[in-house]
Amino acid sequence: MNQHSENSPDSDRAQTKQLFLFGHRKDFVAGVRLALRQVLERLHVGAHYSEAITIIKREPLYRDLNNTWEQLAPPVRSEKWQELMERLVQVAYATRPYCLRCGECCHLGSPSLHLEDADLLLRGLITTRQIYTLRRGEPVRFNLEARLGVLEDELIKIKEDQTGGHCRFYEVEQRRCLIYHHRPLQCRVQACWNPGALENLWNQEKLTRRHLVKDDSALLEILGDHDEQCTPEKLHLAFKRFHESKDAAILNPLVEVLKQDLDFRALVRAELRYDNEELDFLFGRPLVEIVRAYGVWIEKAADGTFRLVQKS
Repeated sequence: MNQHSENSPDSDRAQTKQLFLFGHRKDFVAGVRLALRQVLERLHVGAHYSEAITIIKREPLYRDLNNTWEQLAPPVRSEKWQELMERLVQVAYATRPYCLRCGECCHLGSPSLHLEDADLLLRGLITTRQIYTLRRGEPVRFNLEARLGVLEDELIKIKEDQTGGHCRFYEVEQRRCLIYHHRPLQCRVQACWNPGALENLWNQEKLTRRHLVKDDSALLEILGDHDEQCTPEKLHLAFKRFHESKDAAILNPLVEVLKQDLDFRALVRAELRYDNEELDFLFGRPLVEIVRAYGVWIEKAADGTFRLVQKS
């Protein structure tokens, strides 16, 4: 593996494929060195290479792969390489136990809010137009576990930038947080070189809509009705049954659920004067957007009726 190769995604993928299929021991060693340099450069600590590679070479997994690489089948190489890369990233972060304000964590997405963050909204430092709700049953990616899954409990998150995907309060060009001195708890706990604190925080009680609108009984009733009639769990269960049976008729009842979701939003917008940005907080993501995660979208006919269309 050429350590001076272009660092484009296509080049990296091609070299990694070659490493898994045909690479010899020397290619494995060169690949690890290149990957480590790339990670350290991304963390703006390229000068820490000597320290990091010394630690990696002492790792039992590295030593085992270095001795057995040429005897391993490609699928095993791929699995073990991924395991080693995860450890490599941990080592790279550990060589820099302080925040460089590089923005890496801000680029990965926005924070979830916890009970301690309620005061930020009560004081107007963050508004309901700047947050959105992920409801129980929604399909999401769990960053800490690097997997796709379904939410078991409600989350409130700060909105992301629609083009870059980073937290909306992160100013990319200046590499700074616009609410740094009033940032949420997750951001204050975040320490990329030591993920343990963030993992512990994830298991603590999160902020929910009902914590924030607990004094508005009428709105609470509307939220309860909406959650009962338009729960994302209905989508999850229906698509699970559909993928098991391949019977498209199973999805037909979902059209009415999607329409009810839109009707709730229109009602609150018209009668309670909430705008669209606030509806993202009150009702979460529209179900017509969530169904796209399952490979379908909703189409409105000329007569005003809706139908689900599978992606080809």
